[in-house]
Amino acid sequence: MLIRSALLVLALTSSAQAAAFDDLKGYLASCLRFEMGGGDAQRGLPLSSKVRYALDRCADDVARLERADGRRLRGDGGISPSTKAVIQSVVGRSGSGIANVRY
Repeated sequence: MLIRSALLVLALTSSAQAAAFDDLKGYLASCLRFEMGGGDAQRGLPLSSKVRYALDRCADDVARLERADGRRLRGDGGISPSTKAVIQSVVGRSGSGIANVRY
């Protein structure tokens, strides 16, 4: 009975942590979409400049996600795979400009 209770507690806490991690990724994606939407000042800028600007404006959300995911990618300036995945999902995988951005 004790083992069953322990497994139940473990299952509930791990799903709560996964939900919180997904929330962090959602917050970052929302922030990036908002900042990249931009106004008149950002029209005509290259995509890499828009991404860099959005990442600067969303630095708090990036930092929270980085703390939550301890993995790092050396070739991508030390960001986590989760942060890179969120950026790619917002920008798109077309490669037009994202390769030029140093995270």
